[in-house]
Amino acid sequence: MSDVIIAGGGKFGLKAIDFIKKNNFKTVLIDSDPNCFAAEFASKRFDTLEDFNLHLKDLKDGEIYFLNTDILIVLDLIEELNPKYIIPVVPVHLMASFITSFLLRSSIILTPNNNLTEDFLEHIDPELLLNQMNEEGVVYLSYAKIDEICPDNCSGPISYCPNFKREKPKTITQYLTSYYGTFNSVNIKKEEISEIIIINESYQLMPGLGGLKGNDIRDILKVLRDNMDFLSHQKFDMVIATTCNCHGVINFYKNY
Repeated sequence: MSDVIIAGGGKFGLKAIDFIKKNNFKTVLIDSDPNCFAAEFASKRFDTLEDFNLHLKDLKDGEIYFLNTDILIVLDLIEELNPKYIIPVVPVHLMASFITSFLLRSSIILTPNNNLTEDFLEHIDPELLLNQMNEEGVVYLSYAKIDEICPDNCSGPISYCPNFKREKPKTITQYLTSYYGTFNSVNIKKEEISEIIIINESYQLMPGLGGLKGNDIRDILKVLRDNMDFLSHQKFDMVIATTCNCHGVINFYKNY
């Protein structure tokens, strides 16, 4: 029913607006702020999910429907909207927010895992470490340094960073999947304390703009749904990462 979901309507969403206009995509914009920056580009706006659902069938190529609600509504809409891409334009790790909220619906509560965070920090390539928040269980990896700002029009080339003249032997996605020894979006190791690794890749849609594939998110949620009985009765550590060629954010959790 839509080609793209834009999660968040702040000023950084302008590139997302340019992308969908150039491709004539059917788009749903979601933000809880009724006066968000991107709202002015919407063809129609809806304040209730009921009203939005009644008019969704009328969404045409090149149009943007603005749904004024929390971005976590994507969990309820992703099957019906069937988006090709979900573009996160929010100052949070969207996949971590999706998954923690999804599991909470089944009374599975995730909390930051400081021990897992510290173990990861001890073993990774220190040259890739951009920032860390141990108490929150969050680590940022990047080929850029803390005082370097990537240009807005960067195309994120795979093996070399022309902005900072830096070789990139592996993309951050490749580095993290190699580190964990998995090349699936979700890997569940069933042990005394099980380990669940989720690595979701953000793809370059245009210079300076990345997006998540809707199919990838649906597949991840399906695997979790299919294993919900196991997850509800088992202690586990969980790693949730979103990565691209140059950068990555990782959240470390536990349910015990």
